[in-house]
Amino acid sequence: MAIGSKILVFSSDVVESERLIRLLMYQRFIPKAVESISYATLALVSGEYPIFLCAYSPENNALLDFLNFMRQDNQMRSVIPVVLLNKPTHKCITNLIRIGCSNFVDQAAGQQVLINKMETVAESIGDVRDKRQFARIEIPEYENAQLLITARNGNKYPVRVSNVSMGGLQLSWSPEKIPVQRMVAGDVLMNCLLIAKDLDLYADLRIISIFNYKAGVQFIGLNEERQAKLCDFIYGRLLAEKVKSG
Repeated sequence: MAIGSKILVFSSDVVESERLIRLLMYQRFIPKAVESISYATLALVSGEYPIFLCAYSPENNALLDFLNFMRQDNQMRSVIPVVLLNKPTHKCITNLIRIGCSNFVDQAAGQQVLINKMETVAESIGDVRDKRQFARIEIPEYENAQLLITARNGNKYPVRVSNVSMGGLQLSWSPEKIPVQRMVAGDVLMNCLLIAKDLDLYADLRIISIFNYKAGVQFIGLNEERQAKLCDFIYGRLLAEKVKSG
């Protein structure tokens, strides 16, 4: 995965931070939210996050000071700040430009404008959207994650879930436990229940690939509430994996 896919997110508004995380994950970025400027410093100095998305309002002097520090610090000056502006004034934009910020998005402009800006910045450092994939969470066998598929006769049968992403699932089975319903690429599995530890999620799925006792399936038509549940599950796992690997 290209390094430009990783974005550090900072907002003093928790709801706004969660909204940005979900939006970025659906655009196949790997975001991480931080709640304070001190945590942002630690993350950016590591070099892991080449893009810093922050929500800024004219009265937020602490964030302005931090952005100024970023642009002068040897370890962070290569990080590209993208500033999401809340009711910007001429003076605040002038101050941001003066310290070296050049990527701005008006919060009132809508999410597509923000998506376009993030794509442009990512591509400028060599990350092409078509080469990115959703972050995929491997599920160990001992967790017994399952998808309960509704068969044509109305009964439900379980299939093991090997991994999960914002885009879909990988299912697997053994020769001794072949699904009772034949898997065919292109078919849609309606009203399935995904059970993965602390996640219970009903979803419709399209089969996109079949190979050697495995199937790749794609989420279709998830509503906002179900998208949020899935995002929270994957985001929590991403952070937990990062802690364990660190």
